[in-house]
Amino acid sequence: MAIKQFMAVHTYHTSKIREQFLDDLSQSDTTEHEWSANWSFEKCKAIATWTGADDFFFCLWEAENENDVITSLTEYGMDDYIFTALYPIYMEIDTRRINNDRKPFK
Repeated sequence: MAIKQFMAVHTYHTSKIREQFLDDLSQSDTTEHEWSANWSFEKCKAIATWTGADDFFFCLWEAENENDVITSLTEYGMDDYIFTALYPIYMEIDTRRINNDRKPFK
């Protein structure tokens, strides 16, 4: 089966969990390489994340199917802290890495 991309919309179970999560982020010494390794699993991996101070944060995942992401997050213990909704991504454009030969709509 082909690898697909999924946008995950995560929300915290409580405001206390969100505050702790954001406090932990502000004190973290984790490098981007370490983050990537921490969020790479047998059947899926997170390839990007966007986190602000609001109730939601977002991750871009690669996997064969949505269940592989949900199962990995559950096994990692994230169900104790966050709810996750996954949406298939059919097109991605990032103006920071434009390639004039790439046709993102195909």
